[in-house]
Amino acid sequence: MGCISSKSGDSKASRIARWKSTGIVAMRDSKLKTFPNEILDLDRTVRTIDLTNNKIVDIPMEICKLINMQRLVLADNLIERLPMNLGKLQSLKVLTLDGNRVANLPSELGLLVRLERLSISGNLLISLPETIGSLRNLSLLNVSNNKLSSLPESIGSCYSLEELQANGNSIDELPTSICNLIHLKSLCLDNNNVYQIPQTLLKDCKALQNISLHDNPISMDQFQQMEGYHEFETRRKKKFDKQIDSNVMISSKGLDEGIDL
Repeated sequence: MGCISSKSGDSKASRIARWKSTGIVAMRDSKLKTFPNEILDLDRTVRTIDLTNNKIVDIPMEICKLINMQRLVLADNLIERLPMNLGKLQSLKVLTLDGNRVANLPSELGLLVRLERLSISGNLLISLPETIGSLRNLSLLNVSNNKLSSLPESIGSCYSLEELQANGNSIDELPTSICNLIHLKSLCLDNNNVYQIPQTLLKDCKALQNISLHDNPISMDQFQQMEGYHEFETRRKKKFDKQIDSNVMISSKGLDEGIDL
């Protein structure tokens, strides 16, 4: 059992009662070294767990008991692997593992068919499982700052995907199946080795509004010669103009212009 700090006189009994009442377990910055056993005893009660910024190394196999959990946030820990029975969390919609030490994702990840957001940036991933293509409800995938040299061909089966972030890897080209992602709006591939992208990407991905390819070998000339470039430019400018009209600032760098090579 983890080392659980008591905040403002919060007793274990009152904490568990609150978890049962709300379905939310929030223990950020609690100096935990292991996953608390008392959470596992809540079974069907838990809907959200947030254990961000602790020192947890392992996720116990018993987590599969939390069958109604929808959000699991374990960012900024020391997790090296995910349990093989992770796929039993059939209600899971959000899985956040940014800033850990995960080198491999189990193939059982593909069983999380309700998953909508998967963020695992800042880890040690060298590949993604082909089963990721089974995540038909996935709208956000963030695998930035890992050690990926490619994306699996099966990613083209993530039909609901709207945002793909893969900055800071060693990816040199994209699978042709990415052209199947008709709902894709944003593709971020800064700081990779991308020298070409599928020729029909701009034509087939008709929702695409933003592509970021900072610090890659691909040239603007290559990009402009792609089929569908002018239609993409129209969408990009429409989005940019709308941001200006709404005075929406995306970041400290200013407005998001939609393409950056």
